[in-house]
Amino acid sequence: MKNEETFREFFYPSLKKTFQIMRIAAFLMILGILQAYAVDSYSQKTKLSLDFSNTELIKVLENIEVESEFYFLYNEKLLDTERKVNIDVNDQPINTILDNLFAGTDVEYTIIDRKIILAPDFLTKETDKNVNLQQQTVTGKVTDSQTGESMPGVNILVIGTSLGAITDASGTYSITVPDRNATIRFSFIGYVSQEVALNGRSTVDVNLVSEVTGLDEVVVIGYGTQKRSNITGSVASMSAGNIKDRPLVSGVEAMVGQVAGVQIQQISGAPGVEGLSIRVRGTGSITQSSEPLYVVDGYPMEAGAFRLLNTSNIDRIEILKDASSTSIYGSRGANGVVVITTKQGRGNTSLNFNIYSGFQQPGKYFKMMNRDQFVEYFIDGRNQAWLDASIISADPDKSPHTINDPNSRRKLYPNAATQYLIPDGTDGYIYNFQDPASVAKMPDNDWQKLLFRNAPIQNYELTLSGGSERTQYLFSTSYLKQDGIVINTDYNKININSNVTSQIGKRLKVGLNMNSFFTSSNEQVSGKYSPIQIALQLPPIFPVYNEDGTYGSMVRNYEIFAGDVASPIGMAKQITTNRKRNGWMGILFAELKILEDLDYKISINGGMQGNNSKYFLPSYVDMDASRAPRVAQGSNTQITDIDWVIEQTLNYRKILAEKHNFQMLAGYTTQKHSNIYLYGESRGFPNDNIQTLNAGTMYNLSNTESEYSMISYLGRINYAFDNKYLVTAAFRSDGSSRFGANNKWGSFPSLSVGWRIKQESFMQNIDLINDLKLRASYGISGNNRIGNYSGIGLLNIGYYPTGDALKNTVNPGTMPNDNLGWEKTRQINIGLDLGLFKNRVHFEADIYSSKSLELLLNVPVPTITGYSTQMQNVGKVQNRGMELLLSTKNLVNKFQWSSDFNISFNKNKVLELGPGGQPIFASAPNAANAFITMVGKPIACFYGYVYDGVYMSVQELESNPHLSNDKVGDGRYIDVNKDKVLDANDKTILGNNHPVFTAGFNNNLSYKNFNLALQFTASYGAKIFSIYKRMIAVYHGDRNGMIEVLDRWRSAEEPGNGKIFRATRTPTGWSRDPSSLWVTDGSYLRLRNASLSYQFDDKTIQTINMKGLRVYITSQNLFTLTKNPGYDPETSSEGDGLTRGGDYTGYPAARSVILGFNVTF
Repeated sequence: MKNEETFREFFYPSLKKTFQIMRIAAFLMILGILQAYAVDSYSQKTKLSLDFSNTELIKVLENIEVESEFYFLYNEKLLDTERKVNIDVNDQPINTILDNLFAGTDVEYTIIDRKIILAPDFLTKETDKNVNLQQQTVTGKVTDSQTGESMPGVNILVIGTSLGAITDASGTYSITVPDRNATIRFSFIGYVSQEVALNGRSTVDVNLVSEVTGLDEVVVIGYGTQKRSNITGSVASMSAGNIKDRPLVSGVEAMVGQVAGVQIQQISGAPGVEGLSIRVRGTGSITQSSEPLYVVDGYPMEAGAFRLLNTSNIDRIEILKDASSTSIYGSRGANGVVVITTKQGRGNTSLNFNIYSGFQQPGKYFKMMNRDQFVEYFIDGRNQAWLDASIISADPDKSPHTINDPNSRRKLYPNAATQYLIPDGTDGYIYNFQDPASVAKMPDNDWQKLLFRNAPIQNYELTLSGGSERTQYLFSTSYLKQDGIVINTDYNKININSNVTSQIGKRLKVGLNMNSFFTSSNEQVSGKYSPIQIALQLPPIFPVYNEDGTYGSMVRNYEIFAGDVASPIGMAKQITTNRKRNGWMGILFAELKILEDLDYKISINGGMQGNNSKYFLPSYVDMDASRAPRVAQGSNTQITDIDWVIEQTLNYRKILAEKHNFQMLAGYTTQKHSNIYLYGESRGFPNDNIQTLNAGTMYNLSNTESEYSMISYLGRINYAFDNKYLVTAAFRSDGSSRFGANNKWGSFPSLSVGWRIKQESFMQNIDLINDLKLRASYGISGNNRIGNYSGIGLLNIGYYPTGDALKNTVNPGTMPNDNLGWEKTRQINIGLDLGLFKNRVHFEADIYSSKSLELLLNVPVPTITGYSTQMQNVGKVQNRGMELLLSTKNLVNKFQWSSDFNISFNKNKVLELGPGGQPIFASAPNAANAFITMVGKPIACFYGYVYDGVYMSVQELESNPHLSNDKVGDGRYIDVNKDKVLDANDKTILGNNHPVFTAGFNNNLSYKNFNLALQFTASYGAKIFSIYKRMIAVYHGDRNGMIEVLDRWRSAEEPGNGKIFRATRTPTGWSRDPSSLWVTDGSYLRLRNASLSYQFDDKTIQTINMKGLRVYITSQNLFTLTKNPGYDPETSSEGDGLTRGGDYTGYPAARSVILGFNVTF
């Protein structure tokens, strides 16, 4: 009971605090909503002061947008923005200012919330003359083709007349036309105009397509926003429309193939998608984390961001890639920054319900031998071993061994039962392996198809959103139930998300975001001892179940033959690993307008995430090389992370002399993070039904607590001259408790410039080009993802004997380093933005070179110090690459087709590894020191012997360097160093998992109410170290093998294809050592997503009181073209660090098909 009380004492207080905070948050949210009805509108309360003389109208409108929260919507072809105006007002409402600006013109304005729509009066009212011509009223709704959201302020014009209208706040319109067959034009700034022939229709719904490059698109960057046209760094964006109708369990999936320069690799395809690794512009650290920083609605966090969010609540994702963009995050920005913005409530209250349901299945199976093929393989392996065996003195028959020798002779030899005997139906064996009739009675099980299954997936989401001009709110909840494609695996998740913002008076805005999640999953171990790997090894001739209810296997069924492979079905069903996660994140902020040009913001961010895993191995389970009964084992692991971040910023904006635009940011942040780890393990339970740890004998108990804190000062200046020449300078200084006493502070500056060439006078008459900008940047960012106490000496508990007793001791564990500092990345980026043909074609190119400096490595130190190594800043890695993006609007009329293509090249190279430059070796199961990181090569190269086929004759064997026990039919290896001796000095680099390029190709096609989205992803040049081949491709006769072993060498008369060496139960040489035979091609082309949807028109659904109804069917991972023989060419089951690219058949990604409905009331 003591252990159970320890767990309860640790876990329950955190959970109690979580619910208390959630109750407070709910109260504040309700208070914010109620306040919406007790305040005046923004337009009525906001007062502005302007003083312009003989100034272009566009400059005045831009100034109003900068000085307030208003923004203007208009058609630049219908509004004379170059008209010179004069205005001098002091502290006046927007209505007075607009009346002054447009006095004596035909322009009328409409104010909707903070949107101001400007249009000629012939679009907002109809003359009496036109009224007399009216013959038919046409109604409809205009929506964004990508997001499906309604579009207010769209200009509608009847071609050939002056009749017009504007859509209202909900995107609907009504217009009377003189001709039932008239043509209507729909236009909106930033969108492609669309002309629609009525052909007698009275209802016309339109989906407008945005321009490929919205130069006025607002991009979320570090601690603020910026217009796309003013960005000088490398920032990639994707919106909610990119992931609509996709069954995404995690937001990480949303970025796959969407963004140039971002590689997402699968570590595990298990339910819940926790096993995805993200790399922005390559791997920048050797021994520490290379994961990017995540920022959710302004809250920076190092992990778990996507667990907190319902994917449908993501409004947009920005990826900050170059150092000038990430340096504002200082010591956390070296690996890139993923900025996530969630959806906010707006407009009239709406209730949205999204549901999808479908199934998942394995996308691919290994091609393994069947029963008859395996039996032949088994016999061959034992015969080859028998032929190799030397005649012993106990054998009265001194004649050479032959494959026809009976068991009676073979059993005289040591280890005969596992090496030489061929079951013949006697001596306890129930099958005669050399009798076809007996073989026909054996089972022929495909263990993969017994282990895998078609698994259901379903998701339910409910969202309530709305608000007034003063207050906006959004509440959502979702429930996901995902069964795994491997039996006894699943994932269940509940998300609760909410946000409320409210304008209090003229100068104060407050908001509260709350996100929480709860997950429960049943998992299985990955890698060498996983049921997936065991399913490939167990021969098909064993039964699924025995008559006594046990599971059939080599470990259990000696009457077939004995071995060390247990039942994958028994392991999957009987061993349990249940994981429960929970967490919350809260963001409370206030924005105060101190002056018209000066804003202050404070944000208080907090979060907690808990991870509780419970494992139990019953006493009756057969394991690898171990037959039950056994001592039952159980363990509990609990990890809790608690994080607090307080950020304060000042923003100042000013336009001087109409051409000098300044934006300045200053900030101060503090952070504290704590981690609590508790592990307990018991053994020897009285029975398998009582699985609480106190029921067994405590075997291991471990508890650690750690924390770190950080304070930061930051600043940024954006300057634009005449909207042509752009400069951004940023600086951040971080102080962290993680580093040495002499190096706790780090400085991270950056500078970037831009030249908007299209704005130059010599470009104004070149209509072909709509946008042309050059960008260049340089910056330094850092990586603080190291242990909390790496800079100080830690102590370990030990024991020493004194007579008959052991005394506790406290011994130094790690050597302190007072100079331990930050890992830093210096990066240069040069970019080009180009828009053509009225922005129907948009092209971006970036070339970068980054060096990660002062990387942390364990360096050998003199033994006189009492230590073997010390953590020091000595490593250096380089990443160089190029990123290209091409977006096109191929068709924009009745049939619409848009495409996005991105491709990324990156070359990774280690430059320094400290004093002496000694390489770093890493190992995986059955692959000792098979990974090497060395100077001049990429991180985590594969290391081993170079395989060169099979010795096909005695002459070939004797004329080449070979091992002493090599025989004809054995593997041949290259003498790499040309010393005519095969030894460990012939090991060399065999490849790596870094692709030459990755690419994504996205297509969106729509016709009327139908929409089809297709996404392809590709990778070329990466290799996979298929360690599983050690067991199922090059093994020695008693485990099942891949179908390729049918082409093995069998004899001089049956030499095979010359690539697969012989099977033998007594292998020698390097057949089981890492070699190029294990290296497979990781290149692929995949149809990752295909979605077909239908949006019902308003007229159809209004009769059932709906605002919107969309039906969709989506398939994930529909097909993959690859030469890789494994489950998934994207996989890296051995992780993404120093063993990156190692594959021991991890949990494969599933192919899925779902049907969904999205309903809005």
